[in-house]
Amino acid sequence: METRPFFEYCPRCQSSQLIFEMDEDGVSVRHCQTCGFQLGPASAGQPRLAVDLTVPMQSATIIFWTVDGKSFEATMSLHLNAEKHQGTETVLDRLNDPNLFLPLRISGDLPVVLVNKSQIVRVDVSPEEVAPVDPEHMAVTNIEPIKVHLINGEQLQRTVRKDGPPGRRRRRDFLNTQPAFLPLVGPELLHLLHKRFIARIEPQRS
Repeated sequence: METRPFFEYCPRCQSSQLIFEMDEDGVSVRHCQTCGFQLGPASAGQPRLAVDLTVPMQSATIIFWTVDGKSFEATMSLHLNAEKHQGTETVLDRLNDPNLFLPLRISGDLPVVLVNKSQIVRVDVSPEEVAPVDPEHMAVTNIEPIKVHLINGEQLQRTVRKDGPPGRRRRRDFLNTQPAFLPLVGPELLHLLHKRFIARIEPQRS
């Protein structure tokens, strides 16, 4: 697979971004290196912008565990302004967005590796990566200790933050309305668990 980076306007990022071409089933297609959006087939002789006009980004280093039992460290680029809350875009924002594949940089591998989110069991990030609490729900945020049993036999005893409007903070409501990845707060790391790989959850005493 040959990768040829250049700059082009990405409609999802709404900015000129670094684009790479890659062969998929014998067809050369273009993807945004920042968000992974597919811009379409590469066109011969297509004009390419040579000036770097990318939006400011910051990098986060993350540890991934996948269904094949492997773990690896990767770097993800995040926007400085999140779409759904104040502050910087978080790793959880990117995991829970509608895109199926996640563009990552892995040391010693290709410049960009696209990882299928449905194959990610767990992601560990810095605790600072958690999104801020919505000011409207600040007074009604609950911290609850739980034990999570994953289908691979791993157990994590951590806490979850439940915030939301009155009447929607029951444990089952929280779990059923959360997006695909559930954030667990640990003493040193924030664990982002794919709910499809959670076998059961047990409440713990505070």
